[in-house]
Amino acid sequence: MIIQSLLDTDLYKFTMMQVVLHQFPDAMVEYRFKCRNDGVSLLPYVDQIREQIRQFCQLRLSKEELHYLRSLPYLTSDFVEFLRLFSASEEFITVDGDKEFEIIIRGPWLHTILFEVPVLAIVNEVYFRNTQPEPDYVEGRRRLQEKIHTVLTHPEGDQFRFFRFWHASAFFTGLAA
Repeated sequence: MIIQSLLDTDLYKFTMMQVVLHQFPDAMVEYRFKCRNDGVSLLPYVDQIREQIRQFCQLRLSKEELHYLRSLPYLTSDFVEFLRLFSASEEFITVDGDKEFEIIIRGPWLHTILFEVPVLAIVNEVYFRNTQPEPDYVEGRRRLQEKIHTVLTHPEGDQFRFFRFWHASAFFTGLAA
């Protein structure tokens, strides 16, 4: 099981979900998955991805996880109580692999907002488990050393601030209606 907790997401998703609960509880949305990597086919992994999503949809927050969420001062008690009852529902997600690989999430924003991060993680993990079961640590360390060298030798010196958004192999686009 790739995703083992509903907390396996960005904290931002919970804070946004709380806003949706309080401000936009009736908003309907649609997210569409699009793989941006040429030559990458996810079709051979459709069944594995579906199974992982099915397992994700069975998750519930534990008492310990709810206790942790209650300790966060910016989450309201009514929202945490909503989360106590929450589970992602398979009725809002379609994984199609007939001709092209496609994932569509459609439904109430409040009930779909937590899909994005775990679904991307599932797709990524399933793909790489099947295509590169042994990580190339030598290449990873080489790239890390190259980046460290770039930071340490940058002409801006102490003024240099470095951050990188990982180039994801896929993304969701969403529109609220």
